[in-house]
Amino acid sequence: MCASFKVIQRRILIIDDDIDLLMLLERRLDKEGYCIETAASLGEAEEIVYTFEPQVILLDINVRGEDGRKLCWKIKTSDALPNTKVIVMSGYDYSTSRAVIFGADDLVPKPLNMEFLLHRISLHMSQVFEPVVVGRKAI
Repeated sequence: MCASFKVIQRRILIIDDDIDLLMLLERRLDKEGYCIETAASLGEAEEIVYTFEPQVILLDINVRGEDGRKLCWKIKTSDALPNTKVIVMSGYDYSTSRAVIFGADDLVPKPLNMEFLLHRISLHMSQVFEPVVVGRKAI
């Protein structure tokens, strides 16, 4: 876990039951300067998500036979994380419109294209960290 993660850091929670993929994503996103937490089950993710307060969640649609869309819906309808972006990852033929029904902000297909994933994460982070404009100055 990142030291003093409450300071304005770009935090990502990765939820997937594929441990190799978790480690790969954790290393790569850490290199990109993100603060990373991982969970290999939906229960573990629920324990982490509200204390870690990620700006972006990468969520596999099927985690150990459990439906990741349920956790997505729970997070997106919660008042605790109103600005958190959820990117659903799926190896299934799954349309973005179906993911949006459960509140997901985006969908990336598996196997993952790392450059595409990094671009999508960057896009969603920029939406979370939009500058506040006061008068004519952005702060």
